[in-house]
Amino acid sequence: MNFVKRLGVFLLIVIILVLIAYYYPYITGNASSLANQNSNKFVRESGIVTKVVDGDTIHVNINGKDEIIRFLGINTPEKGKEYYEEAKNFLINEIGNRQVEILGDITDKDQYGRKLRYVFYENRLINLEILEQGLGTSFMLEDLKYKDKFVRAEGFAKDNGIGLWKKSSDLCANCIKLIELNPKIDFFIIKNECQFNCNLTGWLVKDDANHFFKIESIGSFESRQYSSIEIFKKEVWNDNGDRFFMRDSKGELVIFYEYVV
Repeated sequence: MNFVKRLGVFLLIVIILVLIAYYYPYITGNASSLANQNSNKFVRESGIVTKVVDGDTIHVNINGKDEIIRFLGINTPEKGKEYYEEAKNFLINEIGNRQVEILGDITDKDQYGRKLRYVFYENRLINLEILEQGLGTSFMLEDLKYKDKFVRAEGFAKDNGIGLWKKSSDLCANCIKLIELNPKIDFFIIKNECQFNCNLTGWLVKDDANHFFKIESIGSFESRQYSSIEIFKKEVWNDNGDRFFMRDSKGELVIFYEYVV
């Protein structure tokens, strides 16, 4: 009997602990926030695209409410930059005024209050197609559900020189080299390794986000250093990993460099 009693007490304790664990969010008042977090992850919602803002931002009417959707895992050119119009027009042509499905992942919203989502149209992952067509680059993939697919899609565009990955045909594209990129002190050095001067008017350097550096003309075998702190008054290059893009005046790629620490 003693054994039976002990077993009964043990089972009772287990049941009590299970009940406490289940009802703990309700006891502490965190049940609603927990439900909201779960509802934002891997649950598809349907809506009509009412407006295309640019290549990675749209408005979707979901159950009568206007939602601003920022595409997860990609970054497309800003207004005035090469391939801005192409990326925007791609979305207008493919999903404008159409019904789409959106799917959340790790983070619900960005710092501007836009919902971060994958966007599907007839089972096509539109975020992925943006990368495949070179109309955008991958951005903040980390632990995203479709990270591997995004990496492959971007690799396809890069290997085939599509869109933003098209190599520059400028004569100076073979002259300008990245000598150093220092994310700790936030500066980079480029050098002209040719025997003639290079007019780099209209050339730009950017990081993985949208910090742009205007590049000056550079003489034969001359080096120039650009400081992020001096230009932006803050750090730009992330210590744990970032990207370096240099484009000519036509927006074609001169240098691409990435690092992961």
